[in-house]
Amino acid sequence: MAVKKAAKKTPKSISSDYPFTNKLRKPKIFIPLIIIVLITLGFAFKGLFVAALVNGQPISRLTLIAELEKQGGKQALTSLVNQTLILQEANKKNIEVSREEIDKSEKEIENSLKKQGQNLDTALAMQGMTRQDFLMQLKLRNLVEKLLADQIKVTDKEVAEYIEKNKESLPTNLKEPEIKKGVMEQLKQQKLGAKSQEWLANLAKNAKINYFVNY
Repeated sequence: MAVKKAAKKTPKSISSDYPFTNKLRKPKIFIPLIIIVLITLGFAFKGLFVAALVNGQPISRLTLIAELEKQGGKQALTSLVNQTLILQEANKKNIEVSREEIDKSEKEIENSLKKQGQNLDTALAMQGMTRQDFLMQLKLRNLVEKLLADQIKVTDKEVAEYIEKNKESLPTNLKEPEIKKGVMEQLKQQKLGAKSQEWLANLAKNAKINYFVNY
């Protein structure tokens, strides 16, 4: 008696059971979606690529950056190098500036400007600085003061001599202790300005700095 061979079933393709899989194999279906996404992102982040449109003609962000670098690239780079040198030296000597110290310095400057009828935010805007830039400058100044503390001390004799020489121009509405305090701070800042330039120059001279752009 002949045994019938079982008919060999042809396995179904995955695509026949999962029609969506077949669609996935056709990338052209996704092209319109990709284009829509790119157009949407391009519009949302157009400021990353285009700085302005003049009668429909774009001025690219790269063109703007290149022009800004021509105008102030050297000064900006020098400022960033100096900032890095100060932070590195402070870290090396374990010197820190607390948020409270920065806030105190900020408050003192705000109060001083108010007495002159000025506003801090307005003054910063006139100099093209943000509040964040200003706070970093305060941090750097306080760090330098601590790093050079032994070189910028002001004696009572120096204060008395300054008052004697400049008594004609000193404010008359302040008491003597207030005048002495103001003069001491002024002399301290003068010394800090002179010493910090020399100190920074020596740091840069002894540091290994590799420049990859020339201005």
